[in-house]
Amino acid sequence: MSALLSADDLNDFITPGVACIKPVTNNSQPPTSTLNEHGEVEIQIDENGNPLEISKIDGKQTTLSPAQISLADCLACSGCITSAEEVLVAQHSHQELLKALSNRQEDMIFVASISHQSRASLATAYNLSIESVDRLLINLFINKLGFKYIVGTSLGRKLSLIQEASQLISQKEQGTLQTPVLSSICPGWVLYAEKTHPYILPRMSTTKSPQQITGYLLKTLVAAEEGGIGRNKIYHLSIMPCFDKKLESARPEIYGDPTPDVDCVLTAKELVTLFAEQDIDFLDDQVQKESIEDIDELYRRYAPSNWPYVEYSWSNDPGSSSGGYAFHYLKIYQYHLINTQPNVYHDDKFEIKLINGKNSDIYELRLYYDSKQIASSAVVNGFRNIQNLVRKLKPVESNGKSSTTTTRANPLAARRRARMANKTSASSGDIEIADASKCDYVEIMACPNGCINGGGQIMPPDKTQEKEWLNEVMAKYNSISMFDLPSEHRDDMEMLVKWSNEVLDCGEDGHDRVYKTYFNEVEKPTDPNAVLLGAKW
Repeated sequence: MSALLSADDLNDFITPGVACIKPVTNNSQPPTSTLNEHGEVEIQIDENGNPLEISKIDGKQTTLSPAQISLADCLACSGCITSAEEVLVAQHSHQELLKALSNRQEDMIFVASISHQSRASLATAYNLSIESVDRLLINLFINKLGFKYIVGTSLGRKLSLIQEASQLISQKEQGTLQTPVLSSICPGWVLYAEKTHPYILPRMSTTKSPQQITGYLLKTLVAAEEGGIGRNKIYHLSIMPCFDKKLESARPEIYGDPTPDVDCVLTAKELVTLFAEQDIDFLDDQVQKESIEDIDELYRRYAPSNWPYVEYSWSNDPGSSSGGYAFHYLKIYQYHLINTQPNVYHDDKFEIKLINGKNSDIYELRLYYDSKQIASSAVVNGFRNIQNLVRKLKPVESNGKSSTTTTRANPLAARRRARMANKTSASSGDIEIADASKCDYVEIMACPNGCINGGGQIMPPDKTQEKEWLNEVMAKYNSISMFDLPSEHRDDMEMLVKWSNEVLDCGEDGHDRVYKTYFNEVEKPTDPNAVLLGAKW
């Protein structure tokens, strides 16, 4: 586990519970019973803290292996109550990466993918341009750590954006769209929903995140390029802005593929620790004062030769700093209408209007055609805003009451809310306030300000205000070259979809393996002691 990951780093941290309630699974092969050999036994701990199994008949002692819990086990447990699950991420740390590199087999190939937000964080921390940071990252992984390939996550992000919008549009046209559909790109939000609001799971989109799609593409294409080696011979490191991405990568697939798409996730903050502990000069004379070699040539050289649209892999997308899912749904829908009904819809009559919410972490986007609203989406960041949204979406029983248990109302708080509502109404007049619960689609991120403010991003130096620092990171993020698929490169968008369908054409399960995630309602603790000790949201 990274020493950097602590309660202080997490905006949503409460406290870990002590009870782990991983469900017991039945094994088709009955285990060898110690009871048959030594009769009734009991478990004791010796003076060194080692677990022992002791026979009550002959006193024979057997040393037991310590219990170990993986990240996948953690996802099945509701005993820990922080969305980052910070106590169980030892499998994804810079120490584990170094161990894998030092113990590498001759036929093992190391590959890396880098997120936009992490590049922006490093660029801000080292006061460099995005291009300089990309050169330094390529130099670090290729020349210093022995990686063979490195790509940006933008290709996976663009496929994720297209898949998300396509599903929404298809359901909208078929009349089966249950609004609002909630994004599932943020693993912190997904874990929160699974553990605390399972009634919301049917509303959640099943489209995978850019990290997971990139991981599948990278391992599959590298395996093909290297002569058809097994995907298990490829070690994929993902650099992400968020610790929760470690848990997302550990979520097991349900389509019979035991090989993970991502083997290790590190954050920008952990990379800095890696530099310090290993005495790595990240700047390295800023790669000999900036090589004259064109950056696009570097991108191409160190991507797999069969990696398509290399220019996409490091480019940015319009919309929010979390990927722009809300924005792209509307723009791709606009393109879809123009493309399928050219005699009805014309580009110059479309307009997207921004409707602000009660704070900067909520806003709504509405798509109008000829002054008529035809679609809407929203962005909701931060758990406080998320909680307000999911309360509005609670199912209602036939008696008109919420189907979930509610606490007794506080009359003083109710009167205060009423006064504030009246004051807001009087001051705002006819100004509309964004209401995400009434939109077609909601882009949801656990962190305030979205992924640009992820828990794994580099913290501001002393005497620098957090807001000022975040604005600088955002400016770096916005400096990444833009590749606006739905507005300026529509033909490329169609070619990208065609390529993905051809490469990934392996039946329905194959498509789902690449693009589809799933959700599980996590069983709540039944041990009353666990509840008393805090293992409860």
